[in-house]
Amino acid sequence: MFSEYMRASRHWSSGYDSNIRSFDRYCAEQFPDDEGITQEMIDSWCRKRTTETNLSCHTRQCCIAAFVKYLRARGLADVHEPTRPKKNRSSYVPHAFTHEELKNFFNACDSIRLGPGHKRKCDKLKKLTAPAIFRALYSTGMRTNEARLLARDDVDLDKCVISIRQTKGEQHRYVVIHPTLVPILRQYDVKVEELYPGREYFFPSPRGGHLSNTWVTDVFREMWNKGNASRATAYELRHHYAIVNINRWEDMGFELYDHLLYLSKSMGHLSVESTKDYYAIVPALVDTLLEKTSDADDWMLPDVEGGTEA
Repeated sequence: MFSEYMRASRHWSSGYDSNIRSFDRYCAEQFPDDEGITQEMIDSWCRKRTTETNLSCHTRQCCIAAFVKYLRARGLADVHEPTRPKKNRSSYVPHAFTHEELKNFFNACDSIRLGPGHKRKCDKLKKLTAPAIFRALYSTGMRTNEARLLARDDVDLDKCVISIRQTKGEQHRYVVIHPTLVPILRQYDVKVEELYPGREYFFPSPRGGHLSNTWVTDVFREMWNKGNASRATAYELRHHYAIVNINRWEDMGFELYDHLLYLSKSMGHLSVESTKDYYAIVPALVDTLLEKTSDADDWMLPDVEGGTEA
């Protein structure tokens, strides 16, 4: 009942499944004679492990803390929430993409060469997918997992809307496709459908399922390293999306909160507070983020009219 309640209220996170199973196994093994949940079970399982940081321990405890709240609210158990370690503020600052770096990266994506022999179909899929999926991440702010798990039916190229269902916290949302991205995705959709007729996923893997996280990570790194010496990840395109939007809101008054709320919803944040965290890192990136130039679309948009061999 707990999981159904949390899912219905859209507070179930993808990590909860494994943690609640782990807690259940732990209780069965360590407390086989106890019929109900006890404080000792909660405290011992939630105790910080030597391999954990405060943040990772806090994250692991989230599901159990929510479970305890659920039980207490219904009078089902006389237990209290675990003692949560204080979350240390992360010193991580996302990579500050420059105009030149992005230009080099997307040029590399558009210049993938086909390999000989049995690898040709696999290379052909990479040649088609890399320019499309990374531009989609760049222009929508989707999480990498959300993009690779998109079903073909989730992408409506007529209405220019993406329906994101497989998402963190099960926060089903819609994202508008930028007009410049629509023809790119249309061309991609047609050509990939020729390779994998009747496919389930919008971005299929070479075996026909969805792309793996490893594929996204490895292909991004491969394309990035072709023209850039710095280090970056595909997920940081999401951070870039948020930061660029925030930097456009200079000199705004009361409209600022409306923009922040819209950005928060479009990125799938559970609360506006999560989006506000970007304000802490924007000052560290302002000096290195280059202003967009009038020819920015020249390198963002490949030739989708005539196209190249794919």
